[in-house]
Amino acid sequence: MERLTVSLLEVVRRALADLEWCGADAALVGGLAIGARVLERTTRDVDFAVAAADDPAAERVVRALSARGYGIALMLEQVAVDRLATVRCTSPLDGATMVDVLFASSGIEPEVVAAAEPLDIGLGVRCRVARVGHLIALKVLARTERRPQDDQDLQALIGAADPEELALASAAVGSIQSRGYARGKDLAAELEQQLRRFGVVGP
Repeated sequence: MERLTVSLLEVVRRALADLEWCGADAALVGGLAIGARVLERTTRDVDFAVAAADDPAAERVVRALSARGYGIALMLEQVAVDRLATVRCTSPLDGATMVDVLFASSGIEPEVVAAAEPLDIGLGVRCRVARVGHLIALKVLARTERRPQDDQDLQALIGAADPEELALASAAVGSIQSRGYARGKDLAAELEQQLRRFGVVGP
């Protein structure tokens, strides 16, 4: 499990409370989720997947977070599908720690949130965390050779994945691809390549 600073945990605790207040259905993804699941690693920000049916629903969450004191640092659109993909916020606790809210970055946010499981991520902070299979799929989507940490994360996630999680990863990359969120990648081929690279036969 990741060794988190108290300050980062407080950002997580506050974000969880605020997302609940907003009525947002959310799950932890990104570095903290990987740390909670499989790999002790450092991270400086917090990432949540939020299930939002459409952009108006996502925008309501953004407005509510702003009303709770979050600064809106960046809004990213998924041009291929004309959706609000990610909103990068600054936490009201320190005005600096980034809280990324992913609405339509991968197109599978609703499934990620629905399948997430409650885990203790440290010092009594408990939240829903994305499953290993979904984290693999999201990492394959985001992976770039410019970030060595991506490969370290994939190696740890794949090493911890049982056949059920590998099947979930395969289904998830298929959904990302078919919904138009693949960012020009052949995700099934990339997943297969990573599975072979780390000594796992593909599902």
